[in-house]
Amino acid sequence: MEVRFEGRDAIILRPETELDRFVKEFVSILEESGIGYVLVSGYVAILFGRSRNSEDVDILVENVDFGRFERFWKKACKSMDCINAENPKRGFEDYLSDSLALRFSRKSKPIPNMEIKFAKTELDEWTIANAANATLNGYVLKVSPLELQIPYKLYLGSFKDIEDARHLWLVTKSHLDNQMLDSFIGQLGVKKEAAKWLS
Repeated sequence: MEVRFEGRDAIILRPETELDRFVKEFVSILEESGIGYVLVSGYVAILFGRSRNSEDVDILVENVDFGRFERFWKKACKSMDCINAENPKRGFEDYLSDSLALRFSRKSKPIPNMEIKFAKTELDEWTIANAANATLNGYVLKVSPLELQIPYKLYLGSFKDIEDARHLWLVTKSHLDNQMLDSFIGQLGVKKEAAKWLS
């Protein structure tokens, strides 16, 4: 695997997995529908070369009205199934608008699946607005700024999350904005965890 940076943007060259291809397929539908998004959590570590499996991919999307969501739904359902809502109205009203995740997978293949949520907090909206580009073999993906992603993983605190955070830090530490990283470490209250694992 090769990772290099051009400013805040990461260029990643590595063999692609079925999970990578699924992510690219899904985000291309969001892009065709004009819906802003950002990839967060475990897949970001996997994208940067962490060797582990994941059954789902977490993604935040901008708040859109029902009309835009319905257009996205129709595009998505040409090649994918929504696992937990049978129609766009229920998916929009009972899930996304109620801060619950919708799950999409390829037809008849429930794993892997994409877990999408509307941005609901100021931090969610900031993450979408300040997404970084991670270009995987020429395809641009929008990912959470690593300066937020690393402390957030420490905040979650499971062994898997800590390993994700440590992997991201080791791979990208020479390219991080340390002032921003320290700010999010403080905001999320993980100074002890950072001192232990990010060294």
